Amino acid sequence: MSDGSDDVSRFTHFRYGQEPQPAEPVPDTLAVPHPGPLSPRGMLISCVQCQATRDWLLIHVHPDMVFIRCRCAHEWRERDLEAHHVTEARNDSFEEREWGSFDEMYRGLGFDGLFRGVYLAE
Repeated sequence: MSDGSDDVSRFTHFRYGQEPQPAEPVPDTLAVPHPGPLSPRGMLISCVQCQATRDWLLIHVHPDMVFIRCRCAHEWRERDLEAHHVTEARNDSFEEREWGSFDEMYRGLGFDGLFRGVYLAE
C-alpha cells in the first residue's frame, strides 16, 4: 500500500491541491476559396497590402468570426462578412478536407504568399 507520495510525484506540473484545467477546445474552422470580388455592403473589399480585389480565402471561425486571406498572405478579420457569407460561398463542387495546421492549409490552397500578385482564373 502506498503512502500517497507517489501520486503527487506523477503530477509535478500541477500545483498541489488543484485539479488540472482541461485544455480549451479548438474552435471549428471552415475555409472556403472565393474567386470573385466581395462587396457585402456595396463597397468592394480590397487587400491593403497588394490591392487585390478578388480571389480570397474566406475563413469562418465559430461562432461568429470571419477572416479574409489574400493570395499575398495578408489576413484580416472582416466585420462586414458573416458566417452565412462563407457557407454561401461553398458550392456543389466544394471538396471537404481536413488539414493538420493552418500553415498546411494555406500552402495546400495557395494562400501562403507564393502566388502573391497572381490572379487565378475564375
